[in-house]
Amino acid sequence: MTRLFTTAAVASVLLLAVAGCTTAESTATDISTPTTEATNAIGTTNFAASNGDCDAMVATLRDVESANSDLEDPELAGVCDGETLTITSNSIPDYFYIATTPGSPQVSDLTVSIPVTPTAADEPSSVPLLGALGVAIDGVPMYGPTEGTGGDVQSLEGALSVCGSHSGPTDFHLHWFGYADDVDCLYDADEIETGESLIIGWAADGYPIMSGVVCSDEACDEVVQLTSSWELTDESLFATDTWAAHSYVEGSGDLDECNGRVDSDGQYRYYSTATFPYLLGCYHGEVADDAINGNSAAAPGPGAVGPGDMPAMDG
Repeated sequence: MTRLFTTAAVASVLLLAVAGCTTAESTATDISTPTTEATNAIGTTNFAASNGDCDAMVATLRDVESANSDLEDPELAGVCDGETLTITSNSIPDYFYIATTPGSPQVSDLTVSIPVTPTAADEPSSVPLLGALGVAIDGVPMYGPTEGTGGDVQSLEGALSVCGSHSGPTDFHLHWFGYADDVDCLYDADEIETGESLIIGWAADGYPIMSGVVCSDEACDEVVQLTSSWELTDESLFATDTWAAHSYVEGSGDLDECNGRVDSDGQYRYYSTATFPYLLGCYHGEVADDAINGNSAAAPGPGAVGPGDMPAMDG
């Protein structure tokens, strides 16, 4: 099997000079209406996660166990109630914690309520500048690309572990899907580099977030990293306003402006990328105002937005 991508072990290993994420301002750009056509892109026809079956969605969640004797045990549960899946966790990781910030992960209650059958929005909406946009399959909150400075998480050397996560003022959270050889992360490198369809988590609109390392065809003769269609167009803003530093260029990568695509089975999925926005560029689906509750919910204040609000993203 040929591998046509750079692993996270080669990507930046980010160290943080600032202790976690705080509220910061951002600016915005027009976001186009979401596409509903299936792509003819690289990938498989067998997918690890789909919508429409709540029990199957719950089954994607980990049976979490402690991996850190000095931390509280992780807690995670999924409950189906009609057309809503409610996921609750205490935000403690089930993989080995690699410290990159002062302090260590503390219990931070998170509740994410998502539709079992999501609805594509008439217009995409913004993800929070700071705060959870979804939840990983081990219960860890998933954040966007912005750090407390307003800049990109990769603009601060050492901001994240190789797993793409760190401990902030309110919770332990994941900004991007990282991995490396012989490192305990959400998945290990051997699993990811097979190109097998792997789910990372669930977004607040109910669509799954998948590993962007995929098979190039059904036979999996090659493994590739799907690419974002956002481009760095103003490097001078990368460390202060990552949304203004980037521009969405339709068709320049494999994915749409929200960092997702409609797969061959007709279902929409987000995919992780090695470059901005790493997880989500916007919400493809409708998001309830109370979709995310707990310490990981978007913080109020200048520049902070909650699910469904659209910040101006100049680029």
